[in-house]
Amino acid sequence: MRKSIFVIAALFAATFANAQITLLHTFESNVSVTVNPYASIYGYNIEAPYFYESDQDSNNDGLILNLYEKDDFSLYKSVHITNIGDCGLAELVSRNIFTTDNKVCFTVTTGDGKLCIYNEDGQLVETLLEGGYGYNSYIVSVNEKYLLIVSKSYGQGSYIYSLPGDGESGQDISTPVAPHNSRKVLKKDQVLVENADKTYTLQGQEVK
Repeated sequence: MRKSIFVIAALFAATFANAQITLLHTFESNVSVTVNPYASIYGYNIEAPYFYESDQDSNNDGLILNLYEKDDFSLYKSVHITNIGDCGLAELVSRNIFTTDNKVCFTVTTGDGKLCIYNEDGQLVETLLEGGYGYNSYIVSVNEKYLLIVSKSYGQGSYIYSLPGDGESGQDISTPVAPHNSRKVLKKDQVLVENADKTYTLQGQEVK
């Protein structure tokens, strides 16, 4: 019996020892899944809703942002922003932080020095700053609210913006937890959850 245990343990250990690192997918350019582009420096690592990559378009007059699903790396959407000149890359790619409409939004510095927010439909959401270059921007969570911090290069000042979203999808449905020792009953053509003390609807609301 003891010998069998040792054999099983040895096989179990060998399985982990031979575990391999597996290549899952290859992208043609650099991708990120972090909202803040320099999270390791700022220390604010917020997960983006998709893997994403961005680059200037072939005319050097716009931006192309590709969003990829996290589970199978398939393309969710390709966003093309035109007529913004020799622009920077898309940054702060997030959902329900800049807006509350469940659309992915991102910032980009345009060729004429504007810091703009666009959504996944290519629509301009807001222009934050004009006439500057070299913006460093990142999103932080302070007192359970998201803030946008934008610093101009060469010590020209910083700007702090409040943001309307809380990062939640707004479409998630929470499943109520049924009380212990409960049972389902039918009353007046309605299914209810009942225990020794109280009665609830299937949505978790107490019936008075």
